[in-house]
Amino acid sequence: MSGLFLSVRSAAIFCSLCLLLCSTVYCQTINDGAGSFAFDYKTGDEVKPVTVYYYCPADLAETSRIVFVMHGDSRSGLLYLKEWAQYAEKENFLLLCPELPKDQFDYWAYNCGNIYDSQKKSFNPKEQWTFNLIEQLFDFAVADREMLTRCYCIFGHSSGAQFVHRMVIFMPEGRFSLAIANGAGWYTLSDFDRPFYSGLKNTAVTDDQLKKAFAKNLIILMGEKDFFTQTRPDTYDETTHKWDRLYRAEFFFQTAKENSKQLSADFNWLYRTVPNADHNNPRHAIWATRYIVKSPKTLRKTARK
Repeated sequence: MSGLFLSVRSAAIFCSLCLLLCSTVYCQTINDGAGSFAFDYKTGDEVKPVTVYYYCPADLAETSRIVFVMHGDSRSGLLYLKEWAQYAEKENFLLLCPELPKDQFDYWAYNCGNIYDSQKKSFNPKEQWTFNLIEQLFDFAVADREMLTRCYCIFGHSSGAQFVHRMVIFMPEGRFSLAIANGAGWYTLSDFDRPFYSGLKNTAVTDDQLKKAFAKNLIILMGEKDFFTQTRPDTYDETTHKWDRLYRAEFFFQTAKENSKQLSADFNWLYRTVPNADHNNPRHAIWATRYIVKSPKTLRKTARK
């Protein structure tokens, strides 16, 4: 009977996704099943329309989790929706997959959260940071579905992982109870001697803000067969080859762990690997979901001070 139920549920998800693929009409609300809507993202004095793909289980509760999934360099929210919808249905959480096209969000605007303006060679004010999109979408989803949820989980793969870990560092007051950065290619180290984007020199981040970031729940997730070289680099500066992805993740985590000790800060970051997974592997979503369903549904008070 349970197998039949799963088959029927899987068929329902498939049909819902097929209807979405065939439809060109964007709803302005979040309905049951798969869908998409155009969201007006407010950044400073500008408004940018952002397509958001979603999956909403029919049994979604007021206290269900809300999970954001940030795409990689494919810049396809639909691609990640198709991969994650089954887990949203099984674990009964609202899945939101924003799509940030390259013609509107270049490397600095997406991977680096629009913290820095590469043309003007200057840092942008906080209200222009792309991380605000997630906070705005969260408010919209809670209001639209009349939910009581007061925090969310966010997962990012590859380019999306760059976005996620920088959001943790630069906006630790964000209402995420769990952040997962999966397979990032480059990192912003918790190092005030390095210039942005590899470090925090001249940025708005302070020791106190970094302590708040260390107190957040962040998982650095890597496939154990993700890109790596045969010769292990000794320093972060040596991890310049495109295949040093695994080592860069370790350097990022260990640097943060050491710096948290120097600041006498709580450290709630974890480094985890997915067995037998390379960079692009569906096992990442399975493992991330396991962490998500165990994540807290409330924020630590100490992390919001």
